[in-house]
Amino acid sequence: MISDRAEETRRQIIETALTLLRRYGQDKLTVVDIARTLGMSHANVYRYFSTRNEILDAIIDDWMAKVQAFADEVAARPESASTRIELVLLELHRRRRQKLVEDPEVYQMAQRVFDLQPVALARHRDAVRSVFRQLIQDGIEAGEFRPLNITEATEVLLDSTVLFTHPLMIPTLMESPSDQAEDRARKVVGAILTSFRKLAFPLE
Repeated sequence: MISDRAEETRRQIIETALTLLRRYGQDKLTVVDIARTLGMSHANVYRYFSTRNEILDAIIDDWMAKVQAFADEVAARPESASTRIELVLLELHRRRRQKLVEDPEVYQMAQRVFDLQPVALARHRDAVRSVFRQLIQDGIEAGEFRPLNITEATEVLLDSTVLFTHPLMIPTLMESPSDQAEDRARKVVGAILTSFRKLAFPLE
């Protein structure tokens, strides 16, 4: 188990790396600079992270964890499954779009990491898949959706909304005003939810 002091030092390294990343960009970010800013040796930084890329991964994980925490919170609300699915989709879109606008250095760094490490992106996509799967199951159990093949329905929902949630796709929507992009997202998810109510995928 990591001690509180070790966890605090690890957090300081991540926060310092984030500050330097925003100031100088990914290409100029070095472990030596992180260590110097913290007043420690670079060898001490390597006690917590084996490589610079591990620090970058930790920054991305922190960002995605915050988004995931919101999605999990929405999934636990008492509203209908349809309402919660739309809320999760729209908020994922808003938060990723906002990140691109307000924190472009981190977003661009994440794009490069995801491009080079598809497994990292797949891990986060699996987390969203889990939320959607649970919400679809809730809708079936409540009689809101017809009996569905949950696995197939989840993949349909993910694939149909990928333009609005995938970190590598968000930049393609930036030429459109945010309200227009959100209106498109609502129409897409609305069509999918209608199919869940009226059209039954084969049962598992």
